[in-house]
Amino acid sequence: MDQVPGKKLQVDASALDITYCQPCSQDDEYIPAEAYCTVCKEFMCDTCTSVHKKQRMSKSHTLLDKSSMPTTMQGFTTKEESKTPCDIHPEECIKYFCPTHQTLNCGHCVVLEHQSCKQEIISKIAKAFKEGKAYKAIKQVIVQLLKDIDACASNVEENTKLVKYIGEQEIAKIKNYRDQINKYFDEREQTLLEIIAEVKQMDEILLKSLKPKCDNLKAQVGEIKAKLEAQENNTSQLFIEAHISKNLLEGLQLSLAEIKKNNTIQQYQIRKDPGTESLLGSRTGLGTFEEIDTSQKLGQRCGHSRRSTSQSEGEKIPATSDPAFNVKAVRDENTTTSDASSNTQVVADIQATKQKKKIKPIKYVS
Repeated sequence: MDQVPGKKLQVDASALDITYCQPCSQDDEYIPAEAYCTVCKEFMCDTCTSVHKKQRMSKSHTLLDKSSMPTTMQGFTTKEESKTPCDIHPEECIKYFCPTHQTLNCGHCVVLEHQSCKQEIISKIAKAFKEGKAYKAIKQVIVQLLKDIDACASNVEENTKLVKYIGEQEIAKIKNYRDQINKYFDEREQTLLEIIAEVKQMDEILLKSLKPKCDNLKAQVGEIKAKLEAQENNTSQLFIEAHISKNLLEGLQLSLAEIKKNNTIQQYQIRKDPGTESLLGSRTGLGTFEEIDTSQKLGQRCGHSRRSTSQSEGEKIPATSDPAFNVKAVRDENTTTSDASSNTQVVADIQATKQKKKIKPIKYVS
């Protein structure tokens, strides 16, 4: 096949019956080869040949031109040599392995730092390494590591879902608990307001009945006064009217005394519940959070949480919680809460009031 220098070839990358630039083929460009490096064992185009001659690490290499280079790539592409530059001597490629120090070395490293070490040529031991136990062990490590990474990624995904699930469940519990508390205080407020309305109504009915009595007494006294004033010019008649009025006034005084006696109202004020006062002063109202045991399996933990949630939805504020999942309320050390007997006494007081056991009357002072 006649080849035009610099013109790309339309060839299969695996073809060995023609020669093309191997460095350019790494970029999927197949350009006819114009030279061959006996050190690098590579075919090169004009451009790559020119660069090869100028690079410090390759300018001393022997290059065969097109007339003297091999005419086929058969037998030249299978030989593999390292092209990895040395970290310490970048101009040199790694070609040796030191079993003593377990290091990869170039020629300079061998001469300068490993003169007393027995070096192994990588190109000679590479095939045995590939077929040996060491490489198989590395591959097994990679396979296992990939499995572990996938498992870890799966666990991360599960934990991501669990974080969302726990957050939603605990928020639901807090809101449900808050709703129960709100309902309790709404009912208590309504009860107290009803007691106030009842007492107020009783007092208003009483006072409303006393007002006409006072007006009636005042009218009767006014009539007696007018009669007496009308008879002041007639002393005899005045004496008679005064004597009659005296008995009437005594009766009116008794009536007034009765009105004063009945003119009493029920004075009261709310006695704050110690338990509520303690709650308002607490820094842990509604509850607190504590870390749960994370050594349990994910499925068991989710199972516990689902059961706990379904139970809490049908119950009032629970006395106990699931130790495996539910958040436990931690009592504030500096907060004192009312005991059962105190709460019972408060309820008894309220019930007694609702049964219309009157608050001790305070006599009206005119």
